[in-house]
Amino acid sequence: MGRRVPTPSMLTYEKEGRIATMTLNRPDRGNALCRQLRDEMDDVLDDLDSDDDTRVLIVASNGKNFCTGYDLSEWGYLWGTGEPSRPEDSRPHRRAPIFSRREFHESRERWMRLWRIRQATVGVVRGACVAGGLDLAGVLDVVFAADDATFGQPEARTMGEIHTFGMWPVHLGMRKTKEWLFTGDSMTGTEAEQYGLVNKAVPADEVMAVARTYAERISHVPLEMLYSHKEATNRWWDAMGIASAIAAANDADAMAIAGPAMADFERIQRADGVRAAVEDRDEPFSHHRTYWEAYQAGRAAERASRE
Repeated sequence: MGRRVPTPSMLTYEKEGRIATMTLNRPDRGNALCRQLRDEMDDVLDDLDSDDDTRVLIVASNGKNFCTGYDLSEWGYLWGTGEPSRPEDSRPHRRAPIFSRREFHESRERWMRLWRIRQATVGVVRGACVAGGLDLAGVLDVVFAADDATFGQPEARTMGEIHTFGMWPVHLGMRKTKEWLFTGDSMTGTEAEQYGLVNKAVPADEVMAVARTYAERISHVPLEMLYSHKEATNRWWDAMGIASAIAAANDADAMAIAGPAMADFERIQRADGVRAAVEDRDEPFSHHRTYWEAYQAGRAAERASRE
């Protein structure tokens, strides 16, 4: 049965048989992760913690994007712009890196609760899954994506790390994590399947149906078996130090946003707004999607010049 979930406004939450579906519902903001949305997601986890009937949680989104990251309007107090969303954020000491570190560690623990929930979790990704959206997708058990979806950490160019590091070292391995993180470029859903970030990439109009078919198949497995399988698998990563590794990303993030790269971003944001700051950050990378496409374009130009 579970607990009674307060009526959410930032997401929808439905149950049908043994399958629950949580759908992010901020399409006008790219389903960006604000504090209220995170609170409502926690309410869903509270319900599932006491629900022995539901065996699968599908995580989807309304609108064209899965999740475009953390809502920067709520974090502007860190660089002195915008109005604080909470009274305590107006206090000067809240901008100290040690307090940023505390916020990031708390966010990480909330994500890891979803990682450890008893039910199997299945993600449905269409459109952009970037920055903080990768924290959400990263802690899910299985992810299906549209082949034209985009996955990336563009904030890595100036703004440090995300709160679970998107679980990239777990899903991608060391070399692929560095390859994509160093540039902040975005991969397609097809590439994400190839590298192991998602389980399967399919046409966008099929991805929900594929995820639903998989969830229905899972739903025939008893909850205690699913939970056992999750615990046994996750324990491998626990033993390898996943918690301390993610904590290191939180520490690095708190230090990185106090550095000169973020100061440049802040200067432009103060003068011209956050969109202008993001465009300035991304402009050197905007001519080609990846280094490989840049290389191929350069080779093509050389061949053309010799003809």
